[in-house]
Amino acid sequence: MEGDFASYDELLERAYKLLPRRRSKSTGERFVLPRFEVNITGKRVYIINFKEVAETLNRDPHVLLRFLLKEVALPGVYDEGVAVIQGEVSPQLLNKLLERFFNEYVKCPICESPDTLLVKEKKIMQIKCMACGAISPVKPF
Repeated sequence: MEGDFASYDELLERAYKLLPRRRSKSTGERFVLPRFEVNITGKRVYIINFKEVAETLNRDPHVLLRFLLKEVALPGVYDEGVAVIQGEVSPQLLNKLLERFFNEYVKCPICESPDTLLVKEKKIMQIKCMACGAISPVKPF
């Protein structure tokens, strides 16, 4: 009777083989952080691909712009897919801020997946991961 059943170790080994392969952090990820395409005219900075970047990050463009404007301490507007910052800001600084926004407000702190939502519950902003289900609070901006 005992011969009809597989051993625990055999069952465990078979279960491990059925699991999907886990992505290692050293190999190429499927998500590539976009970069801002910036035009500077006088004392105005135009981020041409602002809408596309916000859509790639799955964030409202107004939320992303609010973060950037607070960090550079300059006024600006979002109009028809383009962000306009009134003042002098280097493209390198904008892309560093985009990277910081991604790390703090997009990437899941648990599994590092970019598939997240930014939700606000009872005045507390949280990242909700669609991959692992984790909900992590983030500091407001």
